[in-house]
Amino acid sequence: MSNKPKQIVWTSWNAKVEELMAPPDEVFTPEPDPNDMLNNDIEIPPELLSPELFLQQQRVLYTPMGPYPEESLMKPSDRWDCWLGYTNFSITNEIEEEIGGDNEGIKEGVDGIEALKVLGRYTFFIGVGKLFDIREVRENIEKKLCVYTEQEILSNEETQATVNLVKDQLKTKKYWSMLVSPGGDVDYIVSDKLDRIYLEGLSGLLERKQNIGGIILRGNDG
Repeated sequence: MSNKPKQIVWTSWNAKVEELMAPPDEVFTPEPDPNDMLNNDIEIPPELLSPELFLQQQRVLYTPMGPYPEESLMKPSDRWDCWLGYTNFSITNEIEEEIGGDNEGIKEGVDGIEALKVLGRYTFFIGVGKLFDIREVRENIEKKLCVYTEQEILSNEETQATVNLVKDQLKTKKYWSMLVSPGGDVDYIVSDKLDRIYLEGLSGLLERKQNIGGIILRGNDG
């Protein structure tokens, strides 16, 4: 497990499409010369020599959801607010279901997500419904994904050994809470009674957890 907090960096796919679809600089295209189009004395019909015919080449936009004609109203950037998400953690099947939901309807996924495509181990694509606030959608995705479970953090043997050592030192105390960071650092508060000092210390641990991630472990009495 990385010592860095889990992170998602976002890039607007719609902005990329606008850039790709920007009209090219005007290029001089000479009209075809019928004399140059003759081959073995076979005349080319005049209607096939029209300059417009040579300029009418359909542009295709290749998207994470497949290729679409440039003028298609069904391409992702016209249907949704589309974004690419880049992570520093692996995108597993479970994570995919956390974002987009599952086929059984057990996991509903994040509200607003209409399209989801995992592009690689650390990259995914989302299409968000037009009536949803993209900032809220991204925040909800980050809240679901950018957290470490107790199993993930304690899977590191050195971290588990440190936690066990601190727990052994605190076992005679009635109240204790311990913050274990993603990097394995441990910070804790301890008290014989549930007083203001202990509660303020607990609040500080919770605030730090919000900033750096990690998990909070507590004694039997909290």
